[in-house]
Amino acid sequence: MPDVKSPSFIISYFVKEIESSLPAAERAELATYAPKIAKTTHQGEFKRARQCAEWAVQMAERSSSSRLSHFVKHLEEIRKLEKDSVFGAEFDPARPRQDIEIQWADDAAAIAKSEGERVGWGSVPWEDLLKEMLAVERPEG
Repeated sequence: MPDVKSPSFIISYFVKEIESSLPAAERAELATYAPKIAKTTHQGEFKRARQCAEWAVQMAERSSSSRLSHFVKHLEEIRKLEKDSVFGAEFDPARPRQDIEIQWADDAAAIAKSEGERVGWGSVPWEDLLKEMLAVERPEG
């Protein structure tokens, strides 16, 4: 059984990936979330990863940049894989879905960085995604 006191891997990964690209003011804002991040657990990771995927698709679709269109196609393919993953988990509940979860968090971070470079970090709602992920509660049961 994983350590339930550990911070969320999905949140930690996303934060680690965008942190070095953020301007100083945004990095300082990100640092204020450290205590909340430290209180998260691994429970609810799949939901957080899906939030990353959905956020990434929304960001890529709203961008006028054709260089992000490959992200939309890639994420649509991953959503198809998700359905297979969920279906497979019904037969083997011990089978981890970590690979797909990490990919979604990585895609969200990549799009955030790309848009941050293109239009400026002030136009990238990375903080909204972080707040959504922090709001994920432990599943009941």
